[in-house]
Amino acid sequence: MANVVVVGGGFAGMSAAARLAKLRHDVTLLESSQSLGGRLNGMTVGGRRWQLELDTVTLPGVFRDLFRKSGRPLERVLDLTKTEGRRHVFKDKSVLDFPLGNRGDQHGALLEAFGADEWSPWVDTLAEPWDVIRRMALDQVFTGKPAVDRTVHKALRPRRNLATLANKDLDDDRLRKLVLNPVRLAGQDRLAIPGFVAVSHYVERSFGRWRFDGGLPALAATLEARLGERGVTIELGESAHELVLDGGTVRGVVTSRRTVPADIVVWCAPAWPAPLPPVELMPVIPASRSLIALSPDAPTMPDEVFVHANPPIRMWSGGDGLWTIEHRSGEDPLRALVRFGIDLRPYVEEQIDLTPSDLVGLGHWGWVWRRWTSALEVPGVAPTGGLFFAGAHAHPAATLEGIGMATAAIAEAVGPAPR
Repeated sequence: MANVVVVGGGFAGMSAAARLAKLRHDVTLLESSQSLGGRLNGMTVGGRRWQLELDTVTLPGVFRDLFRKSGRPLERVLDLTKTEGRRHVFKDKSVLDFPLGNRGDQHGALLEAFGADEWSPWVDTLAEPWDVIRRMALDQVFTGKPAVDRTVHKALRPRRNLATLANKDLDDDRLRKLVLNPVRLAGQDRLAIPGFVAVSHYVERSFGRWRFDGGLPALAATLEARLGERGVTIELGESAHELVLDGGTVRGVVTSRRTVPADIVVWCAPAWPAPLPPVELMPVIPASRSLIALSPDAPTMPDEVFVHANPPIRMWSGGDGLWTIEHRSGEDPLRALVRFGIDLRPYVEEQIDLTPSDLVGLGHWGWVWRRWTSALEVPGVAPTGGLFFAGAHAHPAATLEGIGMATAAIAEAVGPAPR
């Protein structure tokens, strides 16, 4: 049995702790705040709770695997329901109600909206890159540069950026926007981010998007209960800031109170631990958020709407008339939406605007791609000495499904405690 210390009590820390405790290790989870869940809990203002991030996930098998391998199956503790899809609104006010999770449904929607479908055959070409990425870097701990051999280069063509990929392969400018605008909204440069990130469209088409009953706060609460079932020691209000290293091997974690001995450390907190050298990448600056509450007589809309404005806008519903609007413009997004035929202003009961500086203090939002080799530079690649990283600041991505695959790979690498 190893002494495992998990630093950070967000989704990454809770999922890593649950998995490793089920493998019979002695797990201590350190969280600097007074509650677990991190950004899963959203933001509560005046008794109303908004989600700061899109509250749907893809790859439902990742979450089913997490619960199955940490105790009772997901279906016995929390419902997961497939969503209908996403609405796209374009400059000419044309609308594409785009299903997710089925090729035939997407094909039919494109024929109806655009009269043609060059999207489906293009997404078909992403099946091989997705399979390569999954096997090389997601189903197991990513070993970094040694894993990127000639076969991988041939399949991924990593030096080709996303803008080149979209402009070369897609003739319809609206379809190019489906590829490029989400990346732009995420704070990435389409000329720097590699084209292989487009596999996300294959994943969404293949697996759809899913919502937990009760939203992400329900996921946080269910995972917290699972930690109790697994006997994880939870220390709240204890901030870790330093690793104890002996010849490159972890021996403990230094906190605001003490030094906690450890054979294995899974660092899931956004703060970077001393004495490790800093990461040379730039952190993503998150987009602004406008949190709005709409009156009951507001027009009905799909739960997720992506508006291809300049810059783009995404909005999603948290239920009960609560909406989050993600944007990167200094203009009030409600005014920008009017130009696309969406006028919500008469129905707004409350509006709370959060700037990027407001959001940066809530955690890490990922790293800015400089080139394809940025994938080799993020924390969590090629772990050594019993030190692992998981979370929004670590390999492979700042998405819940990516984090879930990372903690699964870590648990597989650590393995069960000897009986």
